[in-house]
Amino acid sequence: MLFYLVRHGQTDWNRAGKIQGTTDIPLNETGRQQAEQLATVLKERSGYPAKTRIDAVYASPLARAFQTAEILAKEGKLPLRRLTGLRERDFGCWEGKSWQQVEAEYPDEFHLWREQPMVGIPSGGESRKSCEERSERAIRQILEETAGDAVIVAHGGILVFLMNYLLRFHREPQEIIVANASLSVVSYDRSTGMGKLLALNETGTLEQKKSF
Repeated sequence: MLFYLVRHGQTDWNRAGKIQGTTDIPLNETGRQQAEQLATVLKERSGYPAKTRIDAVYASPLARAFQTAEILAKEGKLPLRRLTGLRERDFGCWEGKSWQQVEAEYPDEFHLWREQPMVGIPSGGESRKSCEERSERAIRQILEETAGDAVIVAHGGILVFLMNYLLRFHREPQEIIVANASLSVVSYDRSTGMGKLLALNETGTLEQKKSF
């Protein structure tokens, strides 16, 4: 099967460099345009609706992801399902601040988070271990509910955790960073658990369309 992994479009907080976490910030106009552009790319890649094997679009319940998913699902006439496990990591007191502000206001926490990400936890926030575990539960739920392919619309960190799980027997050597309104594609063998990264960070540009 194929997993089409999509990061939500731009928000005003993305543009301002603020940490969003679970703060529910909607798409801005650029973000909506990005999602519409990405819907065209996804349609070309998957061949939906005429040749679709996509069972559903799964999305984080946070507005920026769900609004992106609504645009993709509408374009392909696909079922849309909220999945709480796909919500962004809770960054606690760091939310609404820039990374520079966090470093200045919470220097010990920030440096522990940077140097030992499995140990460092934002004040009032969620641990990396907790976030990884619920991401894995979410992907397993999707595997149980689908027979064909699936689109997942979520957040940068969550998508990296999902890719780490899907590619756990075939880790890619490069660091994975997921851009706003980008499409990554993973081929996954249900019987063996083997995943292969087919595309990373594709957007709506003509140059990138040719790379798949």
